[in-house]
Amino acid sequence: MTREAIDPTARIGPDVELGTGVAVGPFCRFEGRVRVGAGCRFGTGVVVGTEPMDRRYRGEDTGVQIGPGCVFHEYATVHRPVGEGAVTSIGDGCRVMAYVHVAHNCRVGSGCTLTNGVQLAGYVEVGDGANLGGLVGVHQHCRVGRLAMVGACSYVSKDIPPFFIAAGNPCRVRGVNRVGLERAGLGGSLPALRQAYRAIYRCGLNLKQAVERIEREMVPAAETGRRELVELLGFIGGSQRGLELRAGAPGAKQEE
Repeated sequence: MTREAIDPTARIGPDVELGTGVAVGPFCRFEGRVRVGAGCRFGTGVVVGTEPMDRRYRGEDTGVQIGPGCVFHEYATVHRPVGEGAVTSIGDGCRVMAYVHVAHNCRVGSGCTLTNGVQLAGYVEVGDGANLGGLVGVHQHCRVGRLAMVGACSYVSKDIPPFFIAAGNPCRVRGVNRVGLERAGLGGSLPALRQAYRAIYRCGLNLKQAVERIEREMVPAAETGRRELVELLGFIGGSQRGLELRAGAPGAKQEE
């Protein structure tokens, strides 16, 4: 890329590779093995690739990978991971707003929105198209599924399933992310996912029973949404931290 796209106050380390058309604003810092895709933009004071805040880090060779077309607003930070050869990754076309922190060993998918002040602890995974509202905090090792939405000022301490909305402190799953699904062209999957939501959160079943009902009754019967139901089941089956099973809010009407 041309040096004219890099503000003279920015610091770019020798192992940093910036794609074509990348713009780096004032007082940014890129350190270590960082790879940035084409067309990304970095606002004032963004820091990428600096040492992780983890006592186990011993200077091993790790890196940061950022896909093309991402926008980073003021003072966002992305740390390199722990573990030889590991990568902290952010996918294509993400918007990372002011004061967001993406900690070591995180994996953020493509098309995600991390709103002002979002804080991702180590080893967090965020699925494609997920939207995290302002000041959301996510506990280490938690996952937020594809096209999920987490409301502002929420604290996420368990896995948030794909396609659902969650909010609160502690976080609670509120319903299906209708707007997000429609914007992604998956509005036809809404009926199937609403049934799955009711099975998990509204029918008094334990999680094992709910999963069995979805597998036995809903997946075979779904004319549209079968792929999303299978993805939901796979997400649940792969949970290490545990699925967020709190629903709604005391006295509040749940979305469906």
